[in-house]
Amino acid sequence: MAQTFFSLKETEKVLREPLTALRHELHEHPELSGREQETTARLQALFTEPPFEMLPLPVETGVVVRIRGNKPGKRVAIRADMDALPVQEWDGNPVRSQNPGVMHACGHDMHMSFVYGAGLLLAQTRDRFSGEVLLVFQPAEEVGEGAKMLLDAGLFDCYPVDHIIGGHVKPELAAGKISVRTGPVMAALDGFYIEILGKGGHGACPHLCKDPIVAASAIVMNLQTVASRTSDPSLACVLSVCRIHGGEADNVIPDKAFIEGTIRTVDPDQRTACLERFRAVAESTAAAMGCEARVLIHRGIPLVMNEAKTAGICRASAQRLLGAENVTALPVDTISEDFAIYGQRVPACFIGIGTTETGADFHSLHSDRYFAPDSLLPLGATVYAQMALDLLEEEQL
Repeated sequence: MAQTFFSLKETEKVLREPLTALRHELHEHPELSGREQETTARLQALFTEPPFEMLPLPVETGVVVRIRGNKPGKRVAIRADMDALPVQEWDGNPVRSQNPGVMHACGHDMHMSFVYGAGLLLAQTRDRFSGEVLLVFQPAEEVGEGAKMLLDAGLFDCYPVDHIIGGHVKPELAAGKISVRTGPVMAALDGFYIEILGKGGHGACPHLCKDPIVAASAIVMNLQTVASRTSDPSLACVLSVCRIHGGEADNVIPDKAFIEGTIRTVDPDQRTACLERFRAVAESTAAAMGCEARVLIHRGIPLVMNEAKTAGICRASAQRLLGAENVTALPVDTISEDFAIYGQRVPACFIGIGTTETGADFHSLHSDRYFAPDSLLPLGATVYAQMALDLLEEEQL
């Protein structure tokens, strides 16, 4: 039977002050994807003394730290993302970005603080566990490139892991609650770009033209059937046209129009079927209007999947720490996460950490007002540390 190494009451005393200080520093100095040099330096400065070992990887940003237990054993990784968003922060937040137009509006400052706190707890208890824990601070999550970057740099080749865990703050979940699902957790992401080729001319003589604006409008409407008439209604599917452009003058029908957007699916077969129907609908609709549609689909981030045994151990860890009543399973999220790429290589579990306090205003991720409570920092750190230790033991709980 796995043992509970930590008490939230005790970790609160130890972690509250250092994690709050780090979180505020990170929140005040956010950096965009791929430009996390200062964030990297701040994190590296935390791990200069034993038992922390910074591991060399040929990447410009990002930090990987190893903590060894009392003897060899399994290896578990805990991942946090580092990058911020191009969002101007609301003036009323209790801590504010000092970098104009850049903000940790997705809670990555919390994620880094959780993992740092977990590292502090694991360093203090390393004589009580076998194996190793890697603290993985990953750049460029918001653009879907960071996980692949670290893997291409040899992260799992040089340091193979038996499990990887990660998570995300969840404003739709009450503060202090944890979500752990088995199976699909977050949607696959695919992007699309459609160029509609027609024949331009005078706006007063549309009969002499092949109007790509009308064709684009019909494509947008017909694409709404891709989700509703291709996907099983029990499976979440989102298709959003997010940009449409055509023409430069109010009396000229252009030769071309353009459509861009995103498709989110939660099942591999559903993903294939939707993408096939998407192409067919766009091309046939344009043809019916006398135009041509050139469709480019960018296969993006895969589905985040929690491996059953890994998720079961993590769920049991959270229940022992927080009580079963505080551990739930949110519905599959149509937001995407490049943590999925790790899960294609090793058993993985991605959790949700609730952040909305009773009576507080709700602000979604990517909002200029999103600021999760500092009081949750010890909880997130403790949950990660306990999960990592239970996965090192890998008992079937």
